[in-house]
Amino acid sequence: MAKNFDFTTMDALLDRVEREGDYELSNIISELIMLSKKATEKGVNMKEIASLVTMGNFIAQEPELQSLLDFILTKINPNDVFN
Repeated sequence: MAKNFDFTTMDALLDRVEREGDYELSNIISELIMLSKKATEKGVNMKEIASLVTMGNFIAQEPELQSLLDFILTKINPNDVFN
């Protein structure tokens, strides 16, 4: 692990989840961690993972960007349909 990894943000998030008892968010956190682990094992680097997660964050805040995501995903899997 990088020497400069800061657990402060993660600790605050986990404290919030525990305080609020938000089990759905707890599952999302677990999924994000495990998916990023799998992605890293497939050769996806930290900057690429951050870019993907940032795209999801932008789309959640600006739903009109969904068509951009759909376009990007069709480049990855042209036969799939994304909603």
